[in-house]
Amino acid sequence: MLVFSCQVSFAGPPLTPTQEFVIEGKVKSKKVVGLDELKSMKSVLLENINTSCTPKAEETSKQVKAVRILSILDSVVFDAPKGALNAFYFKFVASDGYTLVYSYNEIFNTETGRNMYLVIEREGVDISAMENRILMLTTSDIKTGRRNMKCLARIVVCQAE
Repeated sequence: MLVFSCQVSFAGPPLTPTQEFVIEGKVKSKKVVGLDELKSMKSVLLENINTSCTPKAEETSKQVKAVRILSILDSVVFDAPKGALNAFYFKFVASDGYTLVYSYNEIFNTETGRNMYLVIEREGVDISAMENRILMLTTSDIKTGRRNMKCLARIVVCQAE
């Protein structure tokens, strides 16, 4: 009898909690946002929401304090000629390279943009003590969790050609 064995590992870079994230790419100047700056921004209270980062397992959090991503992006000056923003998109990149993509219009002209958050406190636990910091949530999706992200490291502003 002949037996073959094969082990395959799909481990990528490690997912490490982040202390800050960078907004870069097609912007007039790069912006770094740290935990203290996030905590000083206007926040909203979200109740009974899914904070899982997978659609396979829901994780309901009763109380979450969060900052709207739109309020952060509103402070960024994009490097674009007038009328070119329709061709812009944003890559949200985690510390392990996992990437989510949103169009400019999706963020700035739909309910999705009004429902994208960065968590600064979850169930009374401050962001600095959270293992999955910086946690990004998109709460308006029909299947929540699919576009939630742990350990946000970068937002790259891009322009489609």
